[in-house]
Amino acid sequence: MKVKSKLADIDFEFGHFEYKKDHLIIHSHPDQPMQSRVYVSPDDVVSALGKAIKVPMFWVYMLGFPYFLIRYRRRKSQKQAQAGKRVAH
Repeated sequence: MKVKSKLADIDFEFGHFEYKKDHLIIHSHPDQPMQSRVYVSPDDVVSALGKAIKVPMFWVYMLGFPYFLIRYRRRKSQKQAQAGKRVAH
């Protein structure tokens, strides 16, 4: 997942998940250079879902998700193959 803000522009890779005092805590992967934790409260989930279901693009994305996933993975593998060819030369 890509996180962009005024403070940071990082790739966030999921590590382990934890539950503590009604919060879901998502830890970054141990290999991440900047270790971080994301605290998700029940109110956060309700708020996010409430906002998402009102936006038509959310439904377009959810309905098209299988297509987007396949396309994304194909593009990613093509980029990796091209990068491998550049290194070989």
